[in-house]
Amino acid sequence: MEIRDYSTGDEYKILELFTLVFKKEMSLDYWKWRFSDNPERMTMIKLMWDGDLLAGHYALFPVRLLIGDDLVLSGLSMTTMTHPKYFGKGIFPALAKALYDAQHRENQMVAVWGFPNANSHYGFIKNIQWRNIAAIPSFRIEAKKVRKVETFQTLPCKEFTAGHVEAYRKIASKFHIRVMKTEKYLSWRYLINPSNEYTLFSFTESSELEWFAVAKLFHSIDNKGYFEIDIVELCFPQDTHLLLDLFNAIIQHFSQFNLSYINCWMPLNDERHLATEKIGFILSQPVTYFGAKVLDERAHCMEEEKKWYFSMGDSDVY
Repeated sequence: MEIRDYSTGDEYKILELFTLVFKKEMSLDYWKWRFSDNPERMTMIKLMWDGDLLAGHYALFPVRLLIGDDLVLSGLSMTTMTHPKYFGKGIFPALAKALYDAQHRENQMVAVWGFPNANSHYGFIKNIQWRNIAAIPSFRIEAKKVRKVETFQTLPCKEFTAGHVEAYRKIASKFHIRVMKTEKYLSWRYLINPSNEYTLFSFTESSELEWFAVAKLFHSIDNKGYFEIDIVELCFPQDTHLLLDLFNAIIQHFSQFNLSYINCWMPLNDERHLATEKIGFILSQPVTYFGAKVLDERAHCMEEEKKWYFSMGDSDVY
């Protein structure tokens, strides 16, 4: 068997393996959007071949992180797949080592991080020596328990602006480690996403600053006939009145649906945690693993949970 880099045209074999392993399809449009047409225009994929048969696959998504004031390249761990005929043959650890070594050597990648699911968490920790950073609970409120306000000034918005980037900077820069999010990145992530539909909500404080949130509506898994809302980006300040303005705007916008819960992620040491807790948000299921593999000494601080700013939108699942 042989490990090779992705080459143009391999995506068709990759999509076939995805269907075989996960019993569902990944569209070609999604694959191109995530793996070749991403903001960095970098494709980070290692493949294990047994002749013409694709036996294994591992991919990273390039993410620019700010660690303090230093802008560094990291990798968000993405799809891991092994053909059923090759289970137990060490394909995933071999691909991970080859991919990590190559990206560290060629692109000065400092770390790989991500959100392994319950099926893969053991393998990441045991077989490729990832370190656990946190277990992230959902932070949620029943939609009917959101206190109503008479009027609200937060409105749906069609495009990201420099004012939104400034709002993200004000929120995220209070943490030592955060994803670098530009207008280009935010537009790519939410406005041209081929698989999910997102709604941008915005509150204009000034010409330079626009608080914003990005929401995704989906069918509730636990409450049939109901819908839930994930707030995948929450860039509003520690202000109960402004937060209630936002939540009321979201509920009004989706009022034609039976809403059960509004969900988000929020670091426990985020100063906005108490404000949202006062509104009625509580920690709940599901809980998501968060871990990393450090490749460069500059990134050892990534193993400390309290240094991270994260949101649902930093995961490829939401």
